[in-house]
Amino acid sequence: MINHFTVLGVKASAKEDEIKKAYKRLSNKLHPDKLINASEEEKHLAAQQLHRVKNAYDVLSDKKLRTAFIKDFNNVIVTNPTAAMTELWDQFYS
Repeated sequence: MINHFTVLGVKASAKEDEIKKAYKRLSNKLHPDKLINASEEEKHLAAQQLHRVKNAYDVLSDKKLRTAFIKDFNNVIVTNPTAAMTELWDQFYS
């Protein structure tokens, strides 16, 4: 399960304005128009990251979705930490 707070780089106690600022900062940094001199691979990775950032913002900016996410995230029991870390690594770096 993706931690949307980590994707945006904010604490779980972050207020709505902090979440919005983090989203704007990251979306501006990862926007295709800002990556003029980047390689195609870098642009592709940035597009993937931008998609994760948008999803995180969509969840955390909606009170009902945020509450459901926190509830679900707190109920996650990791039975195999190595597999969980591998999954997270693959989500970000593949």
